[in-house]
Amino acid sequence: MSQVLDRPDAADESVDRGEYGKFDYQPVPVVAVVGCILGVLSVTAMLGLFGILLALLGTVISLLALFQIRRAAGALGGVRLSTAGLVLSVGFFFSGTAYQVYAYQTEVPEGYDRVSFTQEIAKKGFVIENDQQQVHPDVKGLVGKKIFLKGFMYPTGQTADLPSFLLLKDSGQCCFGGQPALTDMIGVVMEEGKHVDYYAGRVSVAGTFELNTKFTGEDSLEPLYILRGEFFSKARTQF
Repeated sequence: MSQVLDRPDAADESVDRGEYGKFDYQPVPVVAVVGCILGVLSVTAMLGLFGILLALLGTVISLLALFQIRRAAGALGGVRLSTAGLVLSVGFFFSGTAYQVYAYQTEVPEGYDRVSFTQEIAKKGFVIENDQQQVHPDVKGLVGKKIFLKGFMYPTGQTADLPSFLLLKDSGQCCFGGQPALTDMIGVVMEEGKHVDYYAGRVSVAGTFELNTKFTGEDSLEPLYILRGEFFSKARTQF
């Protein structure tokens, strides 16, 4: 007795893989990742100009990523990643800029005039009068005035409770072994009872500007300009 088994055709055995065979992975462009990272780092816009520029760069990179993804017509992923980077970058750019403007407008103590160390003191240099080197008239005009300016502390062996210190116009001269020019340094003497701690970054100082009447020029770090310091803090802005 023979038994006939109905065997399905090979075509019937095959499984329709139409829905299951699709490969849904969409590669994410590198610019989308970079834009998101820059967006996160843009929080530094609250600290200064570098962070603001970083936020601006993050905005451009994220927009570029979104354009690239859209142009790929579905072949690329990363829309959410790029959007997140864009939102963070734009948000921190505007908030950081607003904060820096506010800080700049409010950082000068009442009763003091803002003075640019570089532009209004250092770059003035000296003038020649009667064959002698003299302090520039514009710098002389600051004598006796209460001014506010920024600079960098010259490092010494003492780092705490400093009654006085040397203020330089830029970090290159104090941090990289440069010899500051006479017009690039100011001796800050804090008023009696006030002491400050050394800080490697930019600092803000306010006080009465004077000329060193006992200047001899024998010491390369002897300041010609003196500031009777009444206010000291870490700089709130970098400009």
